[in-house]
Amino acid sequence: MTKKTCLAFTLAALLAATAVQAQVPAGNSMVGNTAPGVKETLAAQADVSVEAVQAPVAEQQAAPAGQENFVAPREEVPQSAKEAPAPRVVFNPKNRRDPTLSPDDFLLLQYREQQRLAALEAERQRKLAEERRRREEAERLRQLELARIKDPTREVRNKIRVTGIIGEEVFIGSRIYTIGKSIYGARIIEVHPDEVVFSYKGHKFVRKVQLD
Repeated sequence: MTKKTCLAFTLAALLAATAVQAQVPAGNSMVGNTAPGVKETLAAQADVSVEAVQAPVAEQQAAPAGQENFVAPREEVPQSAKEAPAPRVVFNPKNRRDPTLSPDDFLLLQYREQQRLAALEAERQRKLAEERRRREEAERLRQLELARIKDPTREVRNKIRVTGIIGEEVFIGSRIYTIGKSIYGARIIEVHPDEVVFSYKGHKFVRKVQLD
């Protein structure tokens, strides 16, 4: 017999005894002999106790004393397997024609694109040529400036044209000059039968007679 069955029989016996005692008139007493072994059985059944069966509770780690907010130790999470790389898809069409366009439309668009690229190339070449001319002009002016610094007589040498010499008189253009006279800042320092020596800013230069 299980504990629950024994307990049920014990409770039923106690209830029956209580009902009998309630029905006995006052002043009457019922005295009888108990069968041997009954008292021991009733006592043994009366000592039976039923304990509530509790479901197993998961063990929890107690928090340290004095710490209200206790954080459980971090559990190591195994790393997930490395994802396999996605397969590489290569699209290599035979031509670049849009399938939604007709052959004529594609030809027209291709021609317009070629014209646009040609115009861009022509503009690029024009800018390059313009930049090249600008650099050449800047270089020419630089060389002239360097030449003037090295030989300042270049400023006036090409302006003086000797047309004739008679003794110490020099014919330059329609005027006559002698030693010590200046023209364009250049002073005559020597006169020879076929050439004249000038001095300009500390530099000497010679001009020959030009009959043409």
